[in-house]
Amino acid sequence: MNKKIYIGAMSGTSHDAVDVSIIEVNNNIKLKYFYSSKIPTRLKEKIRTVIELNKISLTDLGKLNKEIGYLFSKAINKAIIKSKIKKSSVASVAISGQTIRHEIEKKYPFSMQIGDPNIVANEVNIPVISDFRNMHIALGGDGAPLVPEFHTEIFYKPKCTRIILNIGGISNYSYIKNKKDIWGSDVGPGNAIMDAYCNKFLNKPFDVGGAIAAKGSINKLELNRLLKNPFFKKPFPKSTGKELFNLNILSKEFLKLPAQDILATLAEFTVKSLVLAIKKNKHTSSELIICGGGSKNKYLVERIKKELDTKVLLSDDLHLDAQSIESMAFAWMGYKRMNEQTLKVQLGNSKYTSGLLGSIVKSRQ
Repeated sequence: MNKKIYIGAMSGTSHDAVDVSIIEVNNNIKLKYFYSSKIPTRLKEKIRTVIELNKISLTDLGKLNKEIGYLFSKAINKAIIKSKIKKSSVASVAISGQTIRHEIEKKYPFSMQIGDPNIVANEVNIPVISDFRNMHIALGGDGAPLVPEFHTEIFYKPKCTRIILNIGGISNYSYIKNKKDIWGSDVGPGNAIMDAYCNKFLNKPFDVGGAIAAKGSINKLELNRLLKNPFFKKPFPKSTGKELFNLNILSKEFLKLPAQDILATLAEFTVKSLVLAIKKNKHTSSELIICGGGSKNKYLVERIKKELDTKVLLSDDLHLDAQSIESMAFAWMGYKRMNEQTLKVQLGNSKYTSGLLGSIVKSRQ
C-alpha cells in the first residue's frame, strides 16, 4: 500500500469526546493533526445510563449504534477538513467505537462497542477498520488494553525502562523494557468514579485540575474497603471497565462526606491501584510517563509523583500530546491491519500470540 496517512478515532470509557488523530507512517510515526470533538450532553447521558444500568431495548440499542456512527463520522470529517489533508491520501480510518459492555470473566467473554462502521465508511468515504477487541479476545487476550505494542513503538528508549500510564476512565499501563516483549494491563479506576461523582452530585463534568480534591482529606476507612475489591486479587494481565468501577461500589456513609474529601479519597484510590500493580509485578523503571485525560489532573499527578520512587513525566514533556496517544494507537492499528501485519496479543505475563485485529468495511467508492 502506497498511502502513508492513517486516521484513528476513539471514545474511551470517559465517553466525553471523540478524539481523532491523523498520522503519517513512514520510517517512524508522526502525528500530523489532532482534533477532539465533545460528545453532546444528551448523548453522554444515554451512554452513561446504558453502561450503569446494563439495560436497553433492542430498538434503542440499534438507534444508539447508528447515532454514534454519525457522531464519529462528523468528528472525522471535521478533522480532515481542519487538517487540510486530502481524503485521497488517507489509507484508512480505524475506530474504537464506544464501549458499553466489557465482560471478560464469563464463560463466553466479550467486549461490546457501538458506532456503526458502515455509516462511518459511507459518510467519510474511506475504508473503515473496527472491532479490534473481539478478535483480541478470540485469540485468548482480554480485549484490553490494546495499546502496549504501540506504546513500545513510540516510547521505547534504549537503556531506559519505562512505564507508560494511561489514565482514562480506567487506568492501564505498559511496561517497556525492550522491543521484543510487551506487557500491559488495566490496573483499576482512572477518572471514572471521580467524574461520575462530579456529574451526579456537583453538576460538573469533572474536577478541573483536581482543585476540589486538593482541598480534601483522604478517608482511609473507605479507601481500604475499596482496595479489598476482588479485582485487585486477580492475576495480571487483566482488564476491567465501568461495569465494576462506578458509583455503586461506594458506601452510603462515604457519600455523605464533603465533596473535597470524597474526591481526595477517589483520587487516592486511583493512585494506590497503580502503586499496588507496579509493586505486585515488580516493575522497576527509570521513568513513568503519563498520558490520557487524567494527566490534566494536577492533584492526581502530584500524588503519583509522591508515591513512586521514579521520575514522573507527562507525555507532553516529550512533545507527544497526552490526549492524542490513544487515537494515534488506533490509527497505527489501522495501518497494521490494512497492510496485513499481525499484532501481538498478551496471554499472560510472558505468553503471547499474534493475529490480524480489526474488521474492514470498504468505502462506497
